[in-house]
Amino acid sequence: MPAAHFRIRSFAFLLDFILLTAVSMVIIWKFLMPLYHPSAFYEFSQWMDALVTWFQTGGSAKGEPQPLMNQSLTEALRYAQDIQLIIFWIYFAVGEAFFGGSSLGKRICRLRSVSTVTLGAPSIMTGIVRGGLKTMAIFLIFPLSMIATICVVFFNKRRQMGHDLLSRTAVVDERYIHLEK
Repeated sequence: MPAAHFRIRSFAFLLDFILLTAVSMVIIWKFLMPLYHPSAFYEFSQWMDALVTWFQTGGSAKGEPQPLMNQSLTEALRYAQDIQLIIFWIYFAVGEAFFGGSSLGKRICRLRSVSTVTLGAPSIMTGIVRGGLKTMAIFLIFPLSMIATICVVFFNKRRQMGHDLLSRTAVVDERYIHLEK
């Protein structure tokens, strides 16, 4: 099976990331925040105004402390980040498990994930694990976790990232599968 090149794989991920960020922001700011944290948008606007004023007046040069978010806004943003993490995980897991190892970005770039054990589409559990590991690399201890998972690519023949190795999958380029037969 021909391994996908890092550049095309990165482009597919970028497409997915843009899509997921846009969708999650709509879900969070249009539906969930007004319901669970109704004052979050106003508090965020106030904090941003204070931050801009602090920069414009040279607050850092004068030694003035940077404006801090209030407790309510901090909780709202943590909630938003948790929801975004869940949306990313579900998207990647569903794509892996139910759409033949492909997300929208992978489909556009003609890539897919395959199980290194069966050489078929990843199982449901493998999709959940791979989606979770990929999401954790994006959200937890960023950028160190992302750098670590990317560095693994350069030390194996299949060009597997950390989440691929741990979930026993590999990303293949469908354009070259037909040429090898």
